[in-house]
Amino acid sequence: MTWLDPDHTATYFHFLWRPKVDISRRQALAAIGGLGASLGLSGCSIPITPFCPTDPTISDPTTPLTIDVHAHVFNGSDLQIEGFLTRILARDDPDTYRTAAELLAEIGRNFAPTAAQEIAELQRIDAVLRTCIANGVMQALVDERQAGYDRARNQLQSALRSIRTRKRRLARNSLEQLIDNLPESYSIYKRSGPRAYFSAKSVTARGALNFLIRNFQFRYVNVYEYLLEYSRGRTRKVDMLVTHLVDYDWPIGDGASTPTSLKDQVTVMERISQVTGGRVLCFAPFDPFKEIASGSSLSFVVDAIMNHGFVGVKIYPPMGFAPLGNAAFPDSFWDNSALPANFPRNQLGPRLDQALMALYSWCQVNGVPIMAHTNASNGPAPKFDQLTYAKYWAQVSRAFPGLRLDFGHFGVTSLASTTQPDALADLMLNGEYLYADSGYFSEVLSDQAGLEAYLTARMQRTSNRGPAAVAQRLMYGTDWEMVVLEGSMSSHYLASFEAMYSRLDRNTSLGADGTLSHRFFGINAAKFLGLGIGQPNRTRLDRYYSLSSKPAWMAKVDSLPAVTT
Repeated sequence: MTWLDPDHTATYFHFLWRPKVDISRRQALAAIGGLGASLGLSGCSIPITPFCPTDPTISDPTTPLTIDVHAHVFNGSDLQIEGFLTRILARDDPDTYRTAAELLAEIGRNFAPTAAQEIAELQRIDAVLRTCIANGVMQALVDERQAGYDRARNQLQSALRSIRTRKRRLARNSLEQLIDNLPESYSIYKRSGPRAYFSAKSVTARGALNFLIRNFQFRYVNVYEYLLEYSRGRTRKVDMLVTHLVDYDWPIGDGASTPTSLKDQVTVMERISQVTGGRVLCFAPFDPFKEIASGSSLSFVVDAIMNHGFVGVKIYPPMGFAPLGNAAFPDSFWDNSALPANFPRNQLGPRLDQALMALYSWCQVNGVPIMAHTNASNGPAPKFDQLTYAKYWAQVSRAFPGLRLDFGHFGVTSLASTTQPDALADLMLNGEYLYADSGYFSEVLSDQAGLEAYLTARMQRTSNRGPAAVAQRLMYGTDWEMVVLEGSMSSHYLASFEAMYSRLDRNTSLGADGTLSHRFFGINAAKFLGLGIGQPNRTRLDRYYSLSSKPAWMAKVDSLPAVTT
């Protein structure tokens, strides 16, 4: 039985949160199968398709290939959410994010649906839809989204009341005011968001609230929220969403696992990939600290890619390690960090390099791409920001020629910063598979003219220096769910980039081979990911999906000769 049999589509939304569902024993047994060894289940599962494969709301076989190469799908059980708020996000806005962390601490560790709970929801299948009833499917999605919103609203308001009573606190900051005034309806909440751009302080609080609410949702609800908001550009639909898991267990989690273990996160994301007809593909996280502590991180990555349909690896240097060259740091470099006090620091630098080189070697041999955070940001200590610098990536590219690397965010912390992006652009000229992405380029919403000028300058810098110009290597990415921190305007991300690139397409000085926008939105990512016929990643995916059930994006990729080289 195949996962994506087009003759057997079903919806798991239609019967969620409905009482007295009459499911036959045969249907129940069919639904329980194939949920993953990590949850103690095995067998064959029937395929599930919440949308029609050709639903024009999210799909169009005639539009150009569009890949979001940098996104995240998680909830509050998938990461150390309190530590992430207090040690990472609070560096930029202490008042808002410490309040958010205080609320979650009041609610408790297990506030978000776990992978096991999500898989259980996927089992609530009453019948197989042999015809697509889009309105019914969408209504079921709306119902489930409202249920997640109710969980968030009720628990956040209850936690806020408890904190005020215990601490006798009367003052209310912007986030607290928004929580107090949350409407009962999710649709009203969405419509009530500020339409201003990001200069207003209230948008920061609203963005934090958006982020909190998403952490109470099922992951598949967040996927379809993305598709409904981000796959509606003027000329494009998102054919593929590449999501990245993260592993912060050691850098900010004191070595403890998340409420939903990474193993079970792989199980649920694999299921979501199957459910969406291969529209969602995933990167597995690698943490060299975990590799040192337990020797388990690389084997985890290998299993996810070789056996569960994952296509790449995510690493996060600002958590406390350079991509290479850690041996140059003294052991004291890791003092006063978020690492547990008992984590062994003796010769830590050389051991980090050894763990990373083992990863790079395996990825190089197997054609596996790596995406890394390259902004000088989002680390638990300011001194770790420097670990994203291009000089460390230069060591990697020299030692592992041909390694597929995506410099996430293109090293851009603001439009005033050019040193790191230019250094990465120069480095990309010397590597066959060195790329960058536009994840969290929120300026496309707040200062589109400024971003257009910034990217024009970066592309012109390399336009006459061979086929590895930035125009051939920059990829579309959103950094969703993180970009929702910017408020309700974040849903205009794709449309805003479309508008900007329609103008850039007319600039012949940028060094594009063919149409610049086609490269940025799809071709460059397809080459980076190795999706061309005969490339290692594509070969693995061809084995993963049967010949009769290929993801829809494969037809678009196979029509592009530029992807095969």
